[in-house]
Formats: sequence, structure tokens, C-alpha cells
Amino acid sequence: MNFDRAKFYHFCKHLKIETKEQGLRVLGDQLLGTQTYVMDEVARGLAEDKHFFVVLKGRQLGITTISLALDLYWHFIHPGMQGTLTTDTEENREQFRSTLQMYMDGLPKEFKIPLMSHNRNQMVLKNRSRLFYQVAGIRAKGSLGRGKGITFLHGTETSSWGDEEGLASLLASLAENNPLRYYMFESTARGFNMFHDMWTTAKRARTQKAIFVGWWRNQFYSADPKSDIYKVYWDGKLSPEEKEWTKDIKKVYNFDVNSRQIAWWRWKLHEGLKDEGMMYQEFPPTEDYAFVMTGTSFFSTARCTDAMKASKKEAFVSYRFSMGANFQDTQLLQSTERLATLKIWEEPVSTAYYVIGADPAYGSSDWADRFCIQVFRCYADGMDQVAEFATSELNTFQFAWVICYLAGAYVNSTLNLEVNGPGQAVIQEMRNLKRQATQLPGNEGRELTNVLSNMQHYLWRRNDSFGISNSIGWVTTHSSKERMLSYLKDYFERGMLNMYSSDCIDEMKGIVRDNGTIAAMGRAKDDRVMASALATAAFAEQLQPRLIQMRLTREKKAVQDDEAENGGQAQVGKQVGNYLRALGFQ
Repeated sequence: MNFDRAKFYHFCKHLKIETKEQGLRVLGDQLLGTQTYVMDEVARGLAEDKHFFVVLKGRQLGITTISLALDLYWHFIHPGMQGTLTTDTEENREQFRSTLQMYMDGLPKEFKIPLMSHNRNQMVLKNRSRLFYQVAGIRAKGSLGRGKGITFLHGTETSSWGDEEGLASLLASLAENNPLRYYMFESTARGFNMFHDMWTTAKRARTQKAIFVGWWRNQFYSADPKSDIYKVYWDGKLSPEEKEWTKDIKKVYNFDVNSRQIAWWRWKLHEGLKDEGMMYQEFPPTEDYAFVMTGTSFFSTARCTDAMKASKKEAFVSYRFSMGANFQDTQLLQSTERLATLKIWEEPVSTAYYVIGADPAYGSSDWADRFCIQVFRCYADGMDQVAEFATSELNTFQFAWVICYLAGAYVNSTLNLEVNGPGQAVIQEMRNLKRQATQLPGNEGRELTNVLSNMQHYLWRRNDSFGISNSIGWVTTHSSKERMLSYLKDYFERGMLNMYSSDCIDEMKGIVRDNGTIAAMGRAKDDRVMASALATAAFAEQLQPRLIQMRLTREKKAVQDDEAENGGQAQVGKQVGNYLRALGFQ
């Protein structure tokens, strides 16, 4: 679909608005950089046959204003359009309804479509287009969109909506094939909520488009070089934090923040909001800062950005498990990335050393609903991710099967399992498998017995104790959680740990330190991060000291692998995709 921005901007030149800084003026006379950027991205998305837009914005960027103009324009030029404007509160509904009424009152006759009716429920035009007004509210009702077929939607301040069932109902009412369909949800972040889920989905979806609008695109958020603000707040250099996010803005959005904008930022912070956390929420430099409402990011945003760019260059093979009633009924099928539960970056090497971190569902919070396993290849000087398993559609006994399966493929592995809650059931199933292995016929029983016998378990100990207990696995407490996450942070930010999972890096961005705790905020997931931290703790405390004694660095291991390959003695062990077939299970 072609969205003619020139015609839309011409339409905007006949709309009058009340502005905060300039009073009453014509909307189209001087559009903000933020407004033209969103319209450019919308046009680009429609040209790519994307009709669903999720806009993450800061405060006072004019996005709602330009979107209301588009609401009116769309219903004017497309007869028979059935649209809805959905707000968070009744107060905003009335405000936006009056804005649309004033837009229409100021239009010359040649642009105006006559009104048939306009009340608190709907606007009906003579060209048979209708715009319904709906209020999502902050409590669940589940009634949004019922009884309506919608081809146009403008949802505003979606992060404040409290009706998750209503949102699902609203999305179910949307047209799927109409070439004129248009759906936009625009909002500030306000933490990890269902708008964050929508944003994450839009970033990964093929038919949706995520648009981040930074405050630095607003040309008015800049201090005049001759002003006192500039002279007071620009000292010729960036603070470490400013260096980090200006670097991110350049990397991710290809935009250079200048000294006038930095002076404005500092002035707004010190004389306006007076709270850095609130400043990042209301005027986020990047999308990652937007969703951190309180506390400070635990992992460096710049390091996460670098790791994300590196991860896109790493190829992987996607699989999914098909579970049966018994362990021997398990199947591993090659899959698409979207449906995959297992990703393999490197096939097992028979002479390599590995750590496996396993975190059952609901091990850390009610939102951590996925079973996750992380596998890292280990050296004296660091770790490289080689495999990741993650799914919410599993039982604890099946999770034990997947652990045994990966430990059997990646031999010489040390397992660190979170044993709180569901972890005990996982351990019990592994013990049951060991008993059942003696009854399996032939190669099946021998292989499974070897896997369970040779798998090394992380042995739990207090860090202030010289002794090692007989307890296997990891017991997560307030102090032990900080201990394992600190290991992960240290290795990751020193460049000793190579993380290739973009999903895990996304989760790392949402981990914050707040009031003495380290956790994912709100509904944010942390399963992949916790499994990675479990693996890192086992590496730091049990495996790395051994590898240092062996002097088995990445450089030395690469030389050994090259020599083995040139000598015709390949080091590659069982291929993960063929491992079950080698056991005779499929």
C-alpha cells in the first residue's frame, strides 16, 4: 500500500492545534522531527505490506497529535472505514474526541466530510466511515472490540491498559486481509508490562513494525549555544553514562547527538525531573533505557549492544523436541527458527569441556515460565555458547530427559541444576532414569548408563566454606543469586564469555539492580539469564581452575584442533541431530 505523505501533510496544514510552547498554530506549518520520523516509518512499513505498528516513545514528542490527524485523514479518504480510537482513561477519550472535533471545525469545505453524528461513543461520517471511542481502563473487563469488525485502530498509552483479556479481544476483531487496514499502538514504556510484550513481538514479527522515537529527534529539545542553559550545562565533555548511550544511539539508530542536545538533557534532568530513573523513563535515549523504570541496568547496555551485533553473525541450526510417554520415545526434529526449542551453534567436540546450566520453569519468579538449558564450551580463559534450549511447553520429567540428552551429546560436561522447587522433581527423574537404564536392551541401556554415570554434577557449597557438601545442584538464595549473576556479569563484560543467543541478550537488558535485589522487572523473563548464570557459576568455581592448570586456553585448543584435523583425526564427536538415532531411539 502507498501512503502519500505529501497529501497528508497538505491536509495537516489546515488543522489547528494548541501547543505547549507556541499556543494556537497550524499543525502542518512546522512538524516535529519525531512526527515526520514516525510517518516515514509508517510509509515504509505499509510499502512492505506491514499494517501493524507498535510505537515506543518518550514524553511530549507529538506522536499522539500527529496520530489523531491521521485518524481523521484515514477515515476521510477511505469511505466505509470501521475504526476505533482506544484510550487508557475516559478523561483522555474526551480530550481526544474534542481534539478531533476542533480539527474538523477548522477545516475548509473542500477537505471536510460532513458529520452524521459525533458523541462520546462514536464519530459517524457521511461517507459511511465510523470511528468508535473505547476506553481500555486500568482494570480487566474483556469487552474491547466485541461485536465490532475493525479495519483501523489507534491505541494510545497502551502501557497503562490493565485489561489483558480486552486487548486479546480487540486484536481478535482486527481485519487480516483488507489492503487498507491500519493498526497503531503508541505509548511510553512504564516498565515490563503487556506493552513490553507487544513491543518484543513487533520487533520479531514479519508482519508488524516496531518504531522507537527518541527525544533527540525533536528539534526543540536542544539548547541555544548563546543561552545560559548551554553555557551552564555544557562543559565540553560527556559523562561515562552519556558516552555509553550516545554511542548506542549512533550504533543502533545512526544518529549523532550534539552538545546542544546534551545541554538540554542535563538541564531537564537537574532543573526539571530531578530523578535520573524518571528521566530515562520519560525521555529514553534508547529503547533499552525506556523499559527500566526503577533501579539501574545490571548488565552494561553498550556491551549488550555489541554482543547483539556479534550474535547476528553467528549461524545456528534449529531443532524442536517431540516428547513421548518414555525417554526412549523422544524425537529431535529439525525445525524453523520460530518453532525451535533447541538452537545449536557448535556441534559437540569429543575432547572439549562443557558446562550446562539448567533452570526449571518458575525457578525464579511467577513470570519465569520456561524450562531453559544453556550449554557453553569452556577454556581456561573463557566460555563460548554452543547450545540453548528453552520452552514453556514441558513437564519436569521431560526436562530431565532433555538434560540427559544434551549431556550425552556434549560429553565431558558439568551440570549445574537449580534445585529449588521443581528442580527436586528433575533430580528424582534423573535417578529414575539411572535405575531404568539397567532394564533397557543392548546399546540403549549402556549409552544411557554411561551418560548418567559420567555426568559431573555441580556440588553445592557456601562460598565462605572450605568444605564441599554432598548436595548436588544450586540452591538459590538472595546471596547466592547475586553471586552467580556477578560471575555472569564479570565474564560477559570482560569479553571472556561469548553469548550468541539474541533472546538471552534481550533478557539481560531487562535485569536491573533495585533496592538491593537483582531481578527482571515486572513481567520480564529471565529464564535464559538464570540458566547462563548457573553455567557460569559452575565454570568459575569448579571447571576453570582445572582448565587453568591444564593451560587449555582458546588459542592452545585451536592449535590442537588444527593439528588433529590436518592429521586426519577429527575432534568432532556425536552430532546432536544424530545422537538419538545413534542410541536407537528414533
